[in-house]
Amino acid sequence: AQTHPAVILVDTSIIVAWLDPAHEHHLACASALERAAAVDQLAVSAVTYAELAAGNRTHEAVLEALQGFVPVDLLMEDAWRAGQAFGRFPKSKKDQPVLPDYFIRAQAAVRGWQHLTNDDRRLAPWPDVDFIFARPRRS
Repeated sequence: AQTHPAVILVDTSIIVAWLDPAHEHHLACASALERAAAVDQLAVSAVTYAELAAGNRTHEAVLEALQGFVPVDLLMEDAWRAGQAFGRFPKSKKDQPVLPDYFIRAQAAVRGWQHLTNDDRRLAPWPDVDFIFARPRRS
């Protein structure tokens, strides 16, 4: 029987929807966080912290919202893995990946953690990440 890691790294897409009751995926994300927290420890990347800071939130509000999450710093190994994957992704005008997404997924990959996200795009560079999706995946 496969055992799951003790930590689930939560993506910014989940946190943003969870913090905004008017977000179209708020209920799905809140439910996914509740299910995940009942099983494992939840963690949030320093990258998510930066993305939340860019979203017109107060520092105090972000600290309060994330108090139940384990903070995860971005390590050099994470950054290297992210950069390698980002550099190999074929760029197009239609689909422009952003490096922060790669940082967070690299953190999950390097640590062997599950990754709770709403973003089901560009999964191929991460065959070693066990993704959990808060809502049904796009077809």
